Amino acid sequence: MENNSNQEKKKITKAHIFILVSLIAVFIGYGYYEVVWKAKINGSTLIDNPTNQNLSLTIDGESYEVPANSFLKVDLAMGIHKLDCKAYNLKAADLNISPVEYGVINPTKSKYVIYTIIYTEKDLTSKFKPYQVEGREIYSLFDEPKVTTDLFIADLTMGKGNIDVKEPSLERYNKINQDYSHLTKIFRLNEFFEFYDKNNK
Repeated sequence: MENNSNQEKKKITKAHIFILVSLIAVFIGYGYYEVVWKAKINGSTLIDNPTNQNLSLTIDGESYEVPANSFLKVDLAMGIHKLDCKAYNLKAADLNISPVEYGVINPTKSKYVIYTIIYTEKDLTSKFKPYQVEGREIYSLFDEPKVTTDLFIADLTMGKGNIDVKEPSLERYNKINQDYSHLTKIFRLNEFFEFYDKNNK
């Protein structure tokens, strides 16, 4: 009987230690995120207006004015927000800031392209595949370039690939491996074609 009692105490003690260690790991992980990893994130949440007219809208009842051919940086938490924009017939539209809080808010439902830029000094031409983007043949090493009119277009690059950031040159881009490095970037549709034509002559 006494041995069984001792074994139960040992089991309870091991369970308590496991729980305690798990909690400590969670706190350390959260602290690292807040102090180190989060500090490296310098993303933006942008209301974009690629049109030739000024844009008025409200998000959660707060009014915003975005000049023509410009964007406005806003501070919104992740989750569902309500967007109203009379010019584009949006009334209490669900604006889902997810899976990250950084990206492009697109009340004009304009077209954007998400494209992976390749940085390399090697000839990888044979590995690129052709895709159709708005009637044009565009080559990509990875997935097909994505054309989207979503109300929120997430920037999954921690601030390196949004429309307010100019794509870096090869010299300034950190290489991931010997063959190439890459960056997935959001472009306005016309600016994507300008970028592609300039860099693929």
